[in-house]
Amino acid sequence: MRALLVLLLLLAPSVWADWEALENCSLVENSINDGDSFMVQTPQGKKVFRLYFVDCPETSDAYPDRVKEQAGYFSTSKKRALRLGNEATDLTRKLLKPGSFTVWTRGQMVFQSGRQYGFIQLKDGRWLDRILVRNGLARIYGKRITLPDGKNSREYREELAGLEKLAKKGKLGGWRR
Repeated sequence: MRALLVLLLLLAPSVWADWEALENCSLVENSINDGDSFMVQTPQGKKVFRLYFVDCPETSDAYPDRVKEQAGYFSTSKKRALRLGNEATDLTRKLLKPGSFTVWTRGQMVFQSGRQYGFIQLKDGRWLDRILVRNGLARIYGKRITLPDGKNSREYREELAGLEKLAKKGKLGGWRR
């Protein structure tokens, strides 16, 4: 038992070692910004990030098939899905105040898009992806990974599903009827 404990203690830091915390970041106004992807001023310069685990509705009909899919998730019209995308963008813009958040990243690129996957942690400890789901402004979707604290994808998706259930019950965002 003691050997197992020692092994766990030795391995625990390695979970965090893969992650980089970019502190005191600020949102950079840019036309690419939306609810789940945005340009950020980090201590290392400007970078574009895409949230893990969630997908906010689009803000334009540039990708009609994607908008249709997102509308289907929320059982709503494409027009309403686009409005939800704008709500998500507005909420993200409001929450990502200058110096108000940390980006957790492993530098993993989103295909060939120039964006990196990441998590956004606000100064108060809340996580942007969770806030978006809890407000009915994002679907549970996308790239999965072990979190910076070592929690696995399955557990985290279950937590997000619980938040989505609360949003549905409260008729928030895409769950308003």
